Amino acid sequence: MATRSPHNDRYKTELKGKTRKSASSAKPKRDLADLTPASSTKKSAAKKSRWGRGPATQTTPAFEPTEKMKQLRRIWWMLWTLSLVIAVGIILLQKAGASFQAYVPFAWGLWAASMAGAFYLEFTPIRKARMEAMEAARSGHKKTKADVPSKAKKAPALSDNATLDDVSEDATSTLEDK
Repeated sequence: MATRSPHNDRYKTELKGKTRKSASSAKPKRDLADLTPASSTKKSAAKKSRWGRGPATQTTPAFEPTEKMKQLRRIWWMLWTLSLVIAVGIILLQKAGASFQAYVPFAWGLWAASMAGAFYLEFTPIRKARMEAMEAARSGHKKTKADVPSKAKKAPALSDNATLDDVSEDATSTLEDK
């Protein structure tokens, strides 16, 4: 570290408060900040975020997974588990010795097929079903059994105590409805 010169006025004790390290008093004084927005020639909307589109304007609604989504997700989990089991099997086959080396390329093919299937399910049918469910949740409409057209009406169930008159009344009421 450099030694301080005793001849420099900055370090003399009798001149305390009169000498400064910077010439701040000689510098021009700044005005208070102007809080009005500056008008620029460029559009502020043209300024894009560096990391994408910015914050989401619409929140993702909560939705119940449909039966189709649950079934596809089950298959997806099975494919991921299968690929993990095959990967462990490949490691074990390679460590087992030369007698099992013929099965390793076949195992790699199975592994690639299961991974491709999992990725296909994730990025195509599951995503499509999820988007449909989110759109239904946004619109506030939930599919019910009444919305799904039935192929044929079921015949009314007969109880043990039903008479012929009861059955004929049900049949005439369905004919009148049409």
